[in-house]
Amino acid sequence: MKYTFFILLFSLFTLLNCKNSSTLKNEKTENLSQCKDPQIESIPNKYFDSLFTRKSDGWTGGDATYSIALNDSTNLWIFGDTFLGKVHHDKSRDSTESMINNTLVIQKNNSFETLYGGTTENPESFLKPKENNWWYWPGHGQIYNNTLQLVMFALGKPDEDIGIGFEYKAIDLVTLSLPDLKVISTQRRLPFTGTNYGAFLLQENGYTYIYGARREVNAKYLHVARVKGTDISQPWEYLSKDDQWTNSYNNSKPLFESVAEQFSIFKRKDQYFLMTQNYNLDPELFLYSSPNLLGPFANQQTLYCTPETKGNIITYNAFVHEQFSTEDNLLISYNINSLKFEDVFSNADNYRPRFVNVTGWNTTK
Repeated sequence: MKYTFFILLFSLFTLLNCKNSSTLKNEKTENLSQCKDPQIESIPNKYFDSLFTRKSDGWTGGDATYSIALNDSTNLWIFGDTFLGKVHHDKSRDSTESMINNTLVIQKNNSFETLYGGTTENPESFLKPKENNWWYWPGHGQIYNNTLQLVMFALGKPDEDIGIGFEYKAIDLVTLSLPDLKVISTQRRLPFTGTNYGAFLLQENGYTYIYGARREVNAKYLHVARVKGTDISQPWEYLSKDDQWTNSYNNSKPLFESVAEQFSIFKRKDQYFLMTQNYNLDPELFLYSSPNLLGPFANQQTLYCTPETKGNIITYNAFVHEQFSTEDNLLISYNINSLKFEDVFSNADNYRPRFVNVTGWNTTK
């Protein structure tokens, strides 16, 4: 399979981004020092940028860019649509190169091992739904009882014309053994109802909170489910609009307007922080705070403006990597892509994550 799913991804970006002109984006990134708040210091992380600038031997490009610390020396990176082919010296890829819908990468210092299905000659996604012609994009994951629990979003062709070539179908939980990462079980958590529960997981106060984003007209809203304890294979309950935890997701309460598909929530002292880009694929990385993990999130800070966001190049789904962060210094990744399909072949840098360290944001000090 060569381009089909990647083209579908572009069609979604085009739909979401139709009201944002290139001129507006260019204006936002012309002066990066004025884009972020004055107390913020943001520095690109050259080590991680270099680490993910790869030309062969497995993963050479992808998005999502979730990470989980497996132990003190080993990190697991979870990617969506992934290139495995060779990158030439001029940064181009062969136009015939295929991509697969998800991979895992095991990182130990500078060494990478890419996990995928199929063979080297005919690679396939590492994880697949049971349904024919469906595929998985990843959500967040966690370690539980010496296993790896990964939330996976199942997608497929729409049952009716919705203006784009795919739709979310279901949310699954895939459990893998550690350390060999063999699939133990796949559990259908719920049919997709508009909220991508599992975009972020947070263990706090005896519960695991399962956050997601839901699109409503021209915005995306933060929603949450939870499970008692740390095993997310147990029944989920959902926060309702009357602030009750119920077994039904039909009356789920929106907690915050304008989150991305992917975001991060983390705690420092007695404050919770939400880091996200907005729904419109603009270049800003925003941070909000709240004394409650359910919000309301306020006190907006602008952490960074992605300099790559110009013309057809977009950035999206920023994520905080807590195992590489400190009390005051965040390591944040964001994904790069293009609305012009040829750009990811002419320059592999147009489909790789980038990393930035951010300080000056911590209001708990």
